[in-house]
Amino acid sequence: GLSKACSVVASGTAPLSYQWSFNGSELADATNASLLFAGLQASDAGDYTVTVSNAWGPVTSAVATLTVLVPPGITTPPQSQAVVRGQTPTFTVDASGTAPLSYQWRFNGSTLAGATNAALSLSNVQSNQAGNYVVVVNNSVGSATSSVAVLTVYVPAGIATQPQSQTTTQGWSRTFFVVPNGTAPFSCQWSLNGANMTNET
Repeated sequence: GLSKACSVVASGTAPLSYQWSFNGSELADATNASLLFAGLQASDAGDYTVTVSNAWGPVTSAVATLTVLVPPGITTPPQSQAVVRGQTPTFTVDASGTAPLSYQWRFNGSTLAGATNAALSLSNVQSNQAGNYVVVVNNSVGSATSSVAVLTVYVPAGIATQPQSQTTTQGWSRTFFVVPNGTAPFSCQWSLNGANMTNET
């Protein structure tokens, strides 16, 4: 989006006329000693020459090559995921811009050491890895930060406190209880000698 100008200083008997060319083709209305680019785009990159003429003939300049460096942009951001503890989620990002591009992943605002590729795989994920992930993409002219991808980690049901064996007298009531852990909601199915009993939660 920047502006840039190419110009030439010519000598010879006036009046002089100018004609700029881009990659060998004449540019319409490019007939001044300067060629102004307003809002440079990647498509403006290439080879430019100018032909200067007077009544005694033309002369063409040497080739001037214009290179346009494009800051990074996020074309496809990483997507939020929900997985079960122990799985291996992978976040990916697609980015554009002038190569080489470099990547740095962040977790809850902190830099992840060694996480410098376009893909981030988390092997055997644990609940403490649930949170917000972003990636910063850099090149020689700028940086871009992705939107947040949220990782949710579900923990399979487990038993934190086992039911305890009890001895009681016939006709009295007793209560067995269990304390579950994991990701709620929980359901519980009690069995008596291998046969299912009424569900209690």
